Amino acid sequence: MEGLAEQGRLEDLPLPRLLLELHRHGFGGTLTLSRDRVGKRFLFHEGVPVFAESTLPSESLGVQLMDQGMISREDYSKVVAYVQRHHCKEGKALLDLGLLDAKGLFLALKEQVRLRVVECFGWPQGEFFLDPSTAPSADAQPFRTDLHGLLQEALESHWSADRILRDLEPKMRLYACAGPGFRRIAPRLRSDEAVQALFEAFDGTRTLWKAVQLAKTPRALAAAWVLDACRALEYRAEPLDPDPAGDAAGDAEVEILFGAAGPPAARPERPAAAGGAAGADPRRDPLSEALVREIAAKHAGLETLDLYALLGVPRDVEAAALKRVYLKAAKTYHPDALARLEIDAETRAQASRVFAEIGKAWAVLSDPPQRADYDAALGAQGLDANALAVAETLYRKGEVLLRQGNFKGALEFLRPAVEAWPDEGAYQSALGWALYKKLPSEPGAALEHLEQAAALEPSDGVILFRLGVVLRALGQEARAAETLALARRHGDGRHGDVG
Repeated sequence: MEGLAEQGRLEDLPLPRLLLELHRHGFGGTLTLSRDRVGKRFLFHEGVPVFAESTLPSESLGVQLMDQGMISREDYSKVVAYVQRHHCKEGKALLDLGLLDAKGLFLALKEQVRLRVVECFGWPQGEFFLDPSTAPSADAQPFRTDLHGLLQEALESHWSADRILRDLEPKMRLYACAGPGFRRIAPRLRSDEAVQALFEAFDGTRTLWKAVQLAKTPRALAAAWVLDACRALEYRAEPLDPDPAGDAAGDAEVEILFGAAGPPAARPERPAAAGGAAGADPRRDPLSEALVREIAAKHAGLETLDLYALLGVPRDVEAAALKRVYLKAAKTYHPDALARLEIDAETRAQASRVFAEIGKAWAVLSDPPQRADYDAALGAQGLDANALAVAETLYRKGEVLLRQGNFKGALEFLRPAVEAWPDEGAYQSALGWALYKKLPSEPGAALEHLEQAAALEPSDGVILFRLGVVLRALGQEARAAETLALARRHGDGRHGDVG
């Protein structure tokens, strides 16, 4: 392609800028990214990634679906056996075994593209190769995703504030205002209060530096980078409406503080309000990410949490304290309290069920005879059930971040999950893998957890594969080869990678 080399280094042309260049050129063909012994291959159609392949068995479609809870470990073993027996791709095996329908497979493949692109943003270095001769056929059905939202998500997860600010630094003293592409791109970006404040600041009366002070979350700072890189902002040397006092301190040193927004929400983003993000009503009270995660966690634990855990109180809670907690929880999840918030229908349905279960818990625990009977039935077993439920909730949150490539964020949930329930192989495996994959990597600590996982689940192909990779990274080649061979015998997904 004219103006874009067919190969280069990600240190010289960072991945987000490479993706934008491919989008601007309407590139059709293959982009291959490589780092050490890891390779990823993306098929592009009209400048958008539509298909993905990886050399990592842990990134196969079957492992992805198992990690998402869409198929069981037993189902995954059937898929691996079917692939080996019929020499086919995992996608066909999933269809033939009735584990996915055509629509489900389409959505899973689309998610696979997103996950693999996002993970590559964490690569500090690597090489890229472009091959326009391998364009998809004209009748190929693309697994299209919106590039602008994908860039924002990946930057939010993997780029530090310092790195984004270094990119924006040459324009910091210029006055920024919304350009012709702003109305098209802004509604595609994930929003929060800081993002909305940032959008409003691009009115031509503030320098970019002063506008960026309003980007108080990683999501908002990522949005600023995307708008700038996509040329959706215009810059002037003078303000549109000069205010002698307004920008006097525009170049003062101001610390950008990131609040408790934390890692990306585990749940899908809500659709933008009518009129797009740039036109959202600032008077509306959007549901915080913390509340979204709280509703999801409570709903996920309804089948396993005991009544005390559901309300978040100790078993010896006094009646007055129990009442206060119940009233607060009921107010939080009451449909009338949530009606004014911009949440999707699925989250509202989950909150409604949580509200109903909280009411049942209150009815039992507020009545002394019923509470005494419940306590007697719960017994010591209830304590174990509660610990397991807490651990499972933490593990599920950590797994979501692990799949997104946010390995450091995953550790915040996986460590307490292992502490709460150390005898679960899946928990130990996920923690070990996060320790290995994060930057800087901790292969020694990862090995300890993966060895415990393998001892608990000696026939789990995914655990064995992860253990083998870490052993190889530590230079234990003989043991790594033996472990990887054992992983293949138990089905690690190596032969089932779709594509």
